[in-house]
Amino acid sequence: MECLRTVNDRPDSAPLRADSIVVAGDRINYWRSDTEHADTVLLLHGLGGDHRGLAEVAAGLRGVNVLIPDVPGYGDSAPLSQPHGLANYATSVEGLRTGLGLGPVHLLGHSLGASIALLHAAAFPAALRSLCLVNPVSTANNTTANLGKIYYRIAAALPAPLARFWLASKPAVYIADAMIMVTRDKRVRRRILEEDYENYARASIPAMIESFLSYYDTRFEARAATITIDSLLITGDADRIAPPESVSALGAAMPSAQVRILPGAGHLLPMESPADVATLVNEFLAEHVESAHGRSTESV
Repeated sequence: MECLRTVNDRPDSAPLRADSIVVAGDRINYWRSDTEHADTVLLLHGLGGDHRGLAEVAAGLRGVNVLIPDVPGYGDSAPLSQPHGLANYATSVEGLRTGLGLGPVHLLGHSLGASIALLHAAAFPAALRSLCLVNPVSTANNTTANLGKIYYRIAAALPAPLARFWLASKPAVYIADAMIMVTRDKRVRRRILEEDYENYARASIPAMIESFLSYYDTRFEARAATITIDSLLITGDADRIAPPESVSALGAAMPSAQVRILPGAGHLLPMESPADVATLVNEFLAEHVESAHGRSTESV
């Protein structure tokens, strides 16, 4: 796919300002842009990551404010004071939105963040203007998913120090990243690894285990069928964690969804191909805003 622009030349880009908020007793750190745009895109990162995993995508978005939290238990945000299941995360995201006094937002999530975003959209439909799921994980019965379940159940059975080594040691992170990275750009691969070494070292191990195992208790397509807002689903044809067939099935369950498959792309789209993701999201948001204006005009 041809990239129309780089993520660093957005005319209205502004430095992101760090801040924090307490939601239901849990401190959430977040980064947001200070602009005069009416619309806000709230971005949720993936398992083991932090806000930096979506920073390049955010920098490529045009005509919107951006808000990127460290999901509770990751980065600089405290763990949840309750189990880190996807439904509890969705409630925390809604607390963040309302706590910051935001109206309906455009919600974008990657991997774990996409799963949280999907559950949020199903539970709080009035809170969103649109939904974008990047590499959404919805299949829990393929070979990759079954191996992941065994891996994380072993971690859950280990004493805390061993569980951290099992999931977050440099060898563990290197192997996990090597299995899902598809880019051949050595600079990008090195940056992803360096960030993940740091991210996994800081991450809450209970948060990682509980959020991952929560996939297996969630009926994603049933939740998706209740989501009627305009939605965009993106994955790569080389993604074995969110493969095209599962993402297409998820999109087919959603009444107002479109699915885009990027050739040669894998599961780390926001880090490996941020400009491509930003281009697709910009196109989607532009279409969404235009259709919303059209409906508004017709109703007058």
